[in-house]
Amino acid sequence: MSTERCPTAADRFLKAKRGLFDRLYGTMNEKQREAVFKIDGPLLILAGAGTGKTTVLVNRIAFIVKFGNAYADESIPAELSERDIKALEEAVDLEPEQMEQALLPYACSPCPPWAVLSITFTNKAAKEMKERLERILGEAAKEIWAGTFHSVCVRILRRYGDRVGYAPGFTIYDTDDSKRVLAECLRQLNIDEKQMPIRTTLTHISRAKDRLLTPEAYEAEAGTDFRLSQIAAIYALYQKKLRDANALDFDDIIMQTVRLLSNDQEAREYYQNRFRYVCVDEYQDTNHAQFVLTQLLSAKHRNLMVVGDDDQSIYKFRGATIENILNFDASYKDAAVIKLEQNYRSTSNILDAANAVIRNNFGRRGKELWSSHGPGNKICVSRLDNQNEEARFIINKIMELVIREKRSYSDFAVLYRVNAQSGNLENIFAKSGVPYRLLGGTRFYDRKEIKDILAYLKTIDSGRDDL
Repeated sequence: MSTERCPTAADRFLKAKRGLFDRLYGTMNEKQREAVFKIDGPLLILAGAGTGKTTVLVNRIAFIVKFGNAYADESIPAELSERDIKALEEAVDLEPEQMEQALLPYACSPCPPWAVLSITFTNKAAKEMKERLERILGEAAKEIWAGTFHSVCVRILRRYGDRVGYAPGFTIYDTDDSKRVLAECLRQLNIDEKQMPIRTTLTHISRAKDRLLTPEAYEAEAGTDFRLSQIAAIYALYQKKLRDANALDFDDIIMQTVRLLSNDQEAREYYQNRFRYVCVDEYQDTNHAQFVLTQLLSAKHRNLMVVGDDDQSIYKFRGATIENILNFDASYKDAAVIKLEQNYRSTSNILDAANAVIRNNFGRRGKELWSSHGPGNKICVSRLDNQNEEARFIINKIMELVIREKRSYSDFAVLYRVNAQSGNLENIFAKSGVPYRLLGGTRFYDRKEIKDILAYLKTIDSGRDDL
C-alpha cells in the first residue's frame, strides 16, 4: 500500500508558481537563480570572475521591484481555484512576457523602485547598471538609486550637509586641489616637504579617513611618535582649511556622510526608512568607512546584499579591507552565502591554471571556477630576458597571426602592470608601423584647461573657495 501523500491544491500551486519562475529565468544557472530569488535578509554572493554577477545583480533588483518575495512566499491566495493552478501549470509553454503576466498577480510585497539602493565602484558600472535596468523595468528604473559610494553620499550631503557644518553648494576638491592645500599647510607649519612628502602625507590622511579617524583621534593614536604627531598637526590644519573653503575631499564625502547618519537621528531614520533593499557590488574592495555606511543605511530592514570575490581584492593599497567580505557572515549571523562558480568567459585550461595558482592564497573563502566551454587552447608562456625582447616577441606574434590567420589588429590587447612599461612597447609598435591605441593617460577633468574653466566656475559659485 502506497504511503505517498496526494499533492493538495496548495502544493500544486506552490510547485507551479516556482516552476514558472524557474522557467522565466531559465537562461540563468541554478545558483544564479537562487541568488535572484533570495530576497529577504543579509546575502553574500561570492562571484568568481566571468560568472555573470552583473546579470544576477540586475535581475535580482528587477525581481524585487516586480515580484518582491514571490518565490519564497508560501501563502495561498484565498480565492485560489483549480483553473488558476491549471493556468500556472500550462504557462510554462508561453512566451516570457506572457509568463511574467501570469505571475504578476502572485507578487508578494513588491518594492517601489525608489526604495532600492544599488552601489557600484565606478561610474561606468553604475551607468551600465542603469541602462540594463531600464531595458527590463522601463521608466521605473530611473527612480532606483544606482551610483558609486561617492555619488550616493554626495546626494545625501546635498540634502543634509548643513547638519555636519557644510553650507549648500559645497565644493569637492580633487587630488591636485588637496595637494595644493597640503603644500600651504606644510608652509604654515614650517615643515620641510622633503621630510614630509605631500603624496605620502595625503595617503596617511586618506587612510585615517577610511578608518573614520578625526584629527583629534589620529593625534591620540599617534601618541609619542614624532612623525605621526606631525601628520596629525597637518591633518588638523588641512581639515580647517577645507572647512573654511566649504570644501570636502573625496575621503570626506564618505566620512562626513557616516558622521551625519551616526549622529543625526532624523537623517538616519529618513534613509533607513527609504531604502528597503541595499545592494553593493565589488564588496571585496570596500574599506571600513564604506562598511559602516552600508550598515547604517540597511540597519532597519537588514536586506543587504553584497557581491564580491575575495580572490579579486587588489585595492589594499587604497585602504580596502578584505575582512569585510571574509567576515560578512560573522557580522550578519543569519546571512545566506551563495557561490557563483560557473564561468562563462574562459575555457577549462585557463580556469584550471587560475584555480591552481589562487588556491594557494591564504585568507580566502574558497571557490573552484569551472566552464562548459571545453578545454580550449593550451596556455603559452614565454620567458624573455628583457623588455626589448618582450616587445619584439609581442609584435612578431601579432604580425604572425595577422598574416597567417587573417586576424585584425583590433583583435589584440597588450596589458602591462604600470604605465612606465609602455615605452618599449610604443617604440616597437611605432617602428613596425602597426596601428595602436594607448588607453588611459590624463583624464578629461584632470586636463589643465578643463581645471582652469572649472576653477572660474567654482569661484563664481562660492566666494568662500579661493583655492
